[in-house]
Amino acid sequence: MKIKMCWAALSLVALQAVAADAAAPYPVSVWTRVLFGVDGKPAEYTVVDEDKYPAKFVENVKSRVAQAKIQPPVVDGKPVTMRSGVEMRFTVTPNAEGGGSVRVDGLSVGPIPLNRSLANYPADIAANGGWEGQVLGICTVGVNGRCKTVDVVAQPGMPDSVRRYAKASLDGWVFEPQLVDGKPVESEYRLLMYLNTLDSTPEDFRQDKFERLLKKK
Repeated sequence: MKIKMCWAALSLVALQAVAADAAAPYPVSVWTRVLFGVDGKPAEYTVVDEDKYPAKFVENVKSRVAQAKIQPPVVDGKPVTMRSGVEMRFTVTPNAEGGGSVRVDGLSVGPIPLNRSLANYPADIAANGGWEGQVLGICTVGVNGRCKTVDVVAQPGMPDSVRRYAKASLDGWVFEPQLVDGKPVESEYRLLMYLNTLDSTPEDFRQDKFERLLKKK
């Protein structure tokens, strides 16, 4: 059985030498493990790495997840449970005073990334200051939590090195597969990667800034 989710699960921003603009908005995602009952509603849910976030923020995430509903999978003509990850995506906008705002951008259902890594940044892009682009990697997550296949979607003219970079990165990821009626199934994970070559220190994940901002609220 293979389940293809209709929502893109984008969670990583790949930035090579990002400009140090403290006021620039940036995306962050938070994952929740959810058991959906046969009615498609959450029966159990826990926020991944819950202890890293303020209690009020966790309560807000849980309240939103509790309202989610899916079309339950069907096995032998009957609806069954599904255990899956639910990703909530935010845009964080810092301000000069050290606070800022957090905007909810969307919610997705899919396998939870457990181990995320990036391949070596393309040398030709790294040498080209001011280069910007994005690429979509589509991973078919197998029952073992690894990508069985990785398809890369990019605009015409995208350097092959960027396509190889996206594929090599996802090939190293490990996921917690979705469970349908208690059994692992194949599913799809979509990763939209933004690349931007500038002249400062590389910063791939900005979750730390997000957590500091939340603690000030």
